[in-house]
Amino acid sequence: MTIEQAVAEVRSVVYQMAERYGALDADGVLALFVEEDPVDVGTGVDEVRFGSAEVRRQIVRDMSEVDGLSMGMENLRVTVFGDAAFAYSDVVFSTLAGGESFRYPARATIGLIRTSDGWRIAQIHTSFAYGEQAPGRSFPVQLTKTLSDLLTSIDSDSGSSTIRAAKLGTATIVFTDVVDSTKLSQSMGDQKWSELITAHFNTVREIVEDEGGSVVKTLGDGGMFVFPSGASALLAAARTQRAVTTSADDGLRVRVGVHTGDVVQGHNDYIGLTVNKAARVAAAARGDQILVSSTTADIVNSSEIDFGDPITVELKGIEGTHTLRPLNWAQRSTGD
Repeated sequence: MTIEQAVAEVRSVVYQMAERYGALDADGVLALFVEEDPVDVGTGVDEVRFGSAEVRRQIVRDMSEVDGLSMGMENLRVTVFGDAAFAYSDVVFSTLAGGESFRYPARATIGLIRTSDGWRIAQIHTSFAYGEQAPGRSFPVQLTKTLSDLLTSIDSDSGSSTIRAAKLGTATIVFTDVVDSTKLSQSMGDQKWSELITAHFNTVREIVEDEGGSVVKTLGDGGMFVFPSGASALLAAARTQRAVTTSADDGLRVRVGVHTGDVVQGHNDYIGLTVNKAARVAAAARGDQILVSSTTADIVNSSEIDFGDPITVELKGIEGTHTLRPLNWAQRSTGD
């Protein structure tokens, strides 16, 4: 095979990937990757997916977070070295989100190897460069399965009798979610994983109640908690992250989201837009991160609480953009 033929075949694979993304064909996209240990690298420091299952999960998530998706490859450049090749391309993702059309310029670097079935993608790295076409915009944040299951469970528990007996009030809601729990549980085994999660939530419960809050519900590896004040919620969230990181040898990493607002309180649960937004704030957080809505951040006045630079996100299912503040939980001590 000549270099020219190899370059043409690699270009064909890259264009096929773009076409299958546009057709929302997740299995078709994955078929263009090597069967064993493909790698998908994102923009964030913790966005590295190893293996077919993780790569497919990310592909499906990308496709599900928008109403429509097309992927255009521009200025595609290909270099071949024997049985290895690298492709570099400017990419434009066109999407429909919330009834609006957006364009997201990006840069893709794709590593391919020649197999018995032809050229296959071994690694892809996509970096977004939000500029004039989409200033400050990102794909709407999608709920994780754990957080979605929690909300579904809360909604199903809140029957008509609960609603009739409910009362309205203001509260601060906290959601927690263990990152990469499926991979971690598989590596540990069911018994050890169950023991770890039980111990984790026992610790969280102690912290929450010590800070004046209550456990609303835990399900799987996620939890929902309620506090009478924003400050107490943030102090509990910070203590929770510190407790998790002091046991870092078990590999547990947690994302946390906090939001304050009016809630409907029934016999057992809290429901309403505030609860839904708090869950979506948690979904926007990375592992080891606490994200706080601007509503909560604005009402907190405590020398023990410090925030990082604000970020702007879109939360799927909630109109508009939302400002979130990361809590600098590792830089402060609460004296616990």
